[in-house]
Amino acid sequence: MKTKILIFTIVIALLSLASLSLTSCKSKDEKAAELIKTELSKTLYDFASYEPIETTVTEAYQTAYNDSTCFNMAVALAYGMQKASELLDEATEAKEHAEIWGPPTYYSSTYSDNQFRKYQSEMTKKRDEAFAAIQVVNTMGKALQDSISKLDKSKVIGWDVKHRFRCKTRGGSSTIGDYRYVISPDFKKIIFYEDTDEKIYSTGREIIEMALEHKFDKGILED
Repeated sequence: MKTKILIFTIVIALLSLASLSLTSCKSKDEKAAELIKTELSKTLYDFASYEPIETTVTEAYQTAYNDSTCFNMAVALAYGMQKASELLDEATEAKEHAEIWGPPTYYSSTYSDNQFRKYQSEMTKKRDEAFAAIQVVNTMGKALQDSISKLDKSKVIGWDVKHRFRCKTRGGSSTIGDYRYVISPDFKKIIFYEDTDEKIYSTGREIIEMALEHKFDKGILED
């Protein structure tokens, strides 16, 4: 009886070791693909149609492109710059309307004078809002540059994973997704991800490039 128990215990131990060995023998690509598949199962509209195509894994370093705080700041900056630009355009448009009606004169009508004052007031309001937005953008830009300067670009923070897959959209059409992930060293946590086809992420990258070139030092959108 004791012999049977001993044999059973040994078999269980060997099976556990075999399982552990198989797990540890998985490639980096396989480990990353498993984690990403689990994550996509929570977010894809039609996960049943999910088909992985390619997964590549390289070391991820502590750069602004891999830091969620820096990337979120860059996206916020992009929105602020767009808003400031829109306000400047609206101020210019109001100025042009005011010039059409012209300033009040002895010969101008009450309606004409009121139209001029309305657009003149609108021009001033939009211009002031635009300059306020520009000041905020410049402050945020310098803060982004400061945050980037504190990153240790030689520090490895995990794995940079590019994952291409096929799935169906809400309309039933087949589409190709290209995602980039930053994954923890143990392949158990997604630190950051981006859909490389989404404009918000490409815009964020553009803002980071501006910060890396210190273009916020003297301010932007000012003329």
